[in-house]
Amino acid sequence: MRRCMILPVKDNVGGAIGFKVFEDVERYLRDSDWCYYTSNSEILNILANYKKNLDQVLENPRVLKIISEKTNTGSLIKVKVENEVKGVNVEIEVIGKNGEDIYFKESTRLNTEEHKVISQTIKNWLVVYEKQIPYDGIITGVLGNQFTLDVGTNRSMFQGNEVVVLRPLGKRNHPLLKEIVDWETEKLGEGKVIHSSDTQAQGNILSYSTKKRLRVGDWVLLERNKDSNLVEKRKYEEDNPYEFGKLGEVSLLFNVGKGSATSENPDVKKIGGTLLGVDLRTSLWITRKYWVGLDIGKTFGSLSSEEGSLSRSENDMSNSLFNLKFGYKYLPMGFFYGPQIDAFIGYGSYTYGLDSSPADGMTEVSFKGILMGARGSIPVQKIVRLYMELSLLFNPSYDEEGAVFGEEDSARNYALEFGGKYLYAPNMTFDLSYGVNSSKASFTNPEKSITVKQSTFKLGTTFTF
Repeated sequence: MRRCMILPVKDNVGGAIGFKVFEDVERYLRDSDWCYYTSNSEILNILANYKKNLDQVLENPRVLKIISEKTNTGSLIKVKVENEVKGVNVEIEVIGKNGEDIYFKESTRLNTEEHKVISQTIKNWLVVYEKQIPYDGIITGVLGNQFTLDVGTNRSMFQGNEVVVLRPLGKRNHPLLKEIVDWETEKLGEGKVIHSSDTQAQGNILSYSTKKRLRVGDWVLLERNKDSNLVEKRKYEEDNPYEFGKLGEVSLLFNVGKGSATSENPDVKKIGGTLLGVDLRTSLWITRKYWVGLDIGKTFGSLSSEEGSLSRSENDMSNSLFNLKFGYKYLPMGFFYGPQIDAFIGYGSYTYGLDSSPADGMTEVSFKGILMGARGSIPVQKIVRLYMELSLLFNPSYDEEGAVFGEEDSARNYALEFGGKYLYAPNMTFDLSYGVNSSKASFTNPEKSITVKQSTFKLGTTFTF
């Protein structure tokens, strides 16, 4: 996977853009320290005969496999640039040596035809791909307990580094995208690098985890800990927050805040108090741009009189939420863990459980309907991301448990949340946010209303899986 080659870049304007993009990306690959670049000059001569139907030729897995075998390349980089009105569509695929495995895939629309912007977008994607390569080196030779690696100090493989040896057993494909999202491996043992040059290293196995012995093709990973001699670059890669997840995210958040209920009938009566609760949120990525999400939550509290004369000085509150979302993710920079803007639509339900007290205008009420909203997030440091989300129910329905107000004339609901995420591990963040949820139903003849609101701080964690 670290032996790479870029295929001819195809565009729909006669190569005016594609050739310049090809030159920029090829120059980047030649100078990079993660890719052993293979020149495709011989392959270009062969493909020149298929210039008119190059797209069809490069879609054929058999052709790609032959190219990989002839160039000894494991990462075939295929780029497409499609010119449109006021912009271009850019797509990249990194294909394995069998011509079928998709190691990485991304696409975006850019509002410019400038080849340097297009090239930089592709370079950003290749940085992401490099972080997803599941090993640091491959064993190229074995002699007893000693082994030779195909990387050296150019990949931060220094003398004295501790390493783990793995054997790849299989691969897992995304059920929809057909991309490889994970690898099945078996740990064979642990060792140490005993010598290292620029492009090669030798190591010695110190302990075995199984009865199996090393062989050519096994993977080696640097052991990353506080005593490791890794340079800062490798430390950053280990904790890189821009590593793409596999299938989705799940969050568990604990809430503390204030809840209130206000009835106007026509006198104003209000109760309020502390709420405690928990939220569970899940998001599944259908593709890298389309996703589905489910949010459920529950809060509890005891409210007391804050305004007006009430027949009951206290009232218990039990609130619940259910949001089912279908969303689209826009990536302004074409970079998955760069800035993100999400728009979503779905179904939402908010229930505010109050003990029924008709004299006070209090009862359990619920608001349900079509959920619409948007969310934006941006990284401000390598390990910190800020976000804000606004959603509302479009023309929601109103229901009440007791016959207090009757049928509503109008109803509304909105929810606002903003906060931040701290990257604790490559697949785990600590989250802190503040959110407000407000619902109101209004009635006429006579004029009256009920407003229910809760504002809470949320602290929890998110896991990427």
